[in-house]
Amino acid sequence: MYPWSSSTPAACPKPSPSPTNSGTGNPTNSPFGTKGDASERSEIAGVCPGGGGRVAPAVQGKCRRQRGRVIPIIPPRIPSIPIQTMQPQTILDAIDELPRIQLARKNTPFEEMPRLRAAIAESMDADIEAVPQLFIKREDTTGFAFGGNKARHMEFLFAHFIERGIDTIVNINHYDSNNARFVAASCARTGMKYHWVAHDMVDAPVAGNMLIAHLAGANIHRVPDQPTARSLAEQINAEETRNGRNSTVLSHNPFYDIAGMIGFLETGSELDRQTQEAGLADDPLHMWGLCGRSIGGIRLYARNTGKPWKATAVAQQLEFPKTYEGIYLDRSARVAHLLGLDTALDPGDITTIAGYTGTYGYTTEGAIAAIHLVASTEGIMLDPNYTGKSMSGLIGEVKSGNVDPEVPVVFIHTGGLPQTFAFADELWNWQPH
Repeated sequence: MYPWSSSTPAACPKPSPSPTNSGTGNPTNSPFGTKGDASERSEIAGVCPGGGGRVAPAVQGKCRRQRGRVIPIIPPRIPSIPIQTMQPQTILDAIDELPRIQLARKNTPFEEMPRLRAAIAESMDADIEAVPQLFIKREDTTGFAFGGNKARHMEFLFAHFIERGIDTIVNINHYDSNNARFVAASCARTGMKYHWVAHDMVDAPVAGNMLIAHLAGANIHRVPDQPTARSLAEQINAEETRNGRNSTVLSHNPFYDIAGMIGFLETGSELDRQTQEAGLADDPLHMWGLCGRSIGGIRLYARNTGKPWKATAVAQQLEFPKTYEGIYLDRSARVAHLLGLDTALDPGDITTIAGYTGTYGYTTEGAIAAIHLVASTEGIMLDPNYTGKSMSGLIGEVKSGNVDPEVPVVFIHTGGLPQTFAFADELWNWQPH
C-alpha cells in the first residue's frame, strides 16, 4: 500500500536541476581560523573578546565573557570515556556563558504517536509489538520564521556576529534552503543587511522558504549552479566591504559549523526532562533524525550525561553517508573543548543510513507517502525535502526489521514546513499504491 523500501526511491518530478546541484552549499569543516593572539581566537570561537561589542537595539539578551577561557586555533581531540555522568546543569551553565539572543520558543512539545504506530503495524500485517513506541520532539513549533530547528542555531550564531560588529551577511544556499529562510529572519530581527545567493532551480516559482526570505527583506540573487553562486557571493561581499559595511560570507565563519550543535545540547536537556515525565527515565531510547548539527547535539548531550540513547541519522543528500561521521566528530570535538565537556563523540555514535534520500531539493515517493500517513493519523505535518525523507527512512527500517521494537523511538521534527507548499502538486496528486 505504502511504498516503504530501503532502496533508493524515485524522485517526484520537479524543475530540472543544474548538473552541479550538490546540496545546500553549507560548509563542511574549517579550523578555527589562522590568527594567533588570544583575543582573536576567542572571537572566532564565539567568546566575547573584550566585553561590550555592538548590540542591535532589537536584540534582547546580553553577552557574557567565558571566564577567561582561551580557545586554541584547532582544538585537540577530546578523549572519549565509555560512560559519562556529567550533570545536565553543568552543561547548561557552560552554554549560558556564551553570547546569545532570544529567538526560539523553547521546551517544544514531546508527544507520543500511537495511531501512526498502529498504522505501521497494520501495513506490516503484524501485532503492535512489532513496532516500537513512537514519540516526536516538535522542533517545528519553535515559532520564529515559521518554526524549525534552526531557530536555536541562530541564537548563538547571530550573537557571535553582533559581538564582531558584523552588519551584512552574504549566504550561499540552495533554492530549497531552510537555513536561508532563518538567516533572513535573523537579519531582520537584528537589523542586518542580507544577501542570499540562491543556486539551482532558477526557473522554479517563488514559494516556501524563498517567499518568506523575500518578505523578511532579503536581497535574493538566483544563479544556476553552486560555482557561480560562490563567485557572485565573493563579489557581493567585496562590494559591501568597499562601501564601508562590515560584511561576511556565512560559510567563511567557523563558528557557523558548531552553533547548531550547541543549541541542541540544550534540546537534549529538554528531552531528558520530558522523557522522565513520560515514564521513560533511564530507559534506552532511539533518537531518529537527519544528518546534521541537531541530532549531533542531542547525541553529544547523551554521551556526556550517560543517557542510554542511540541515534540514527537519515541522509538528506546523496553524499552525506560518506562524509557525515567525519563532520560530527570534528564539530563535537570543537564544541566539547569550547564548553569544557568531558567527551566528544566517537565513530559509530551516530548511525547514518542512505536509501531514502533522492536528490536534494527533490522529494521522493516514500517521503510523500510518509507525509500523507503522519498527517492522516496524527495531524502532524512533515515536509517533502527533510522530515518526510527522515520519516520514510524510519518506516522503511521498521518494516525491514532493522529497528529494535523494544526500544522507543524519538523522531526529531526539525521543521522545514514552508517547502511543503512548494510541492503542492505532488502532494495533491499522490495516491497510495
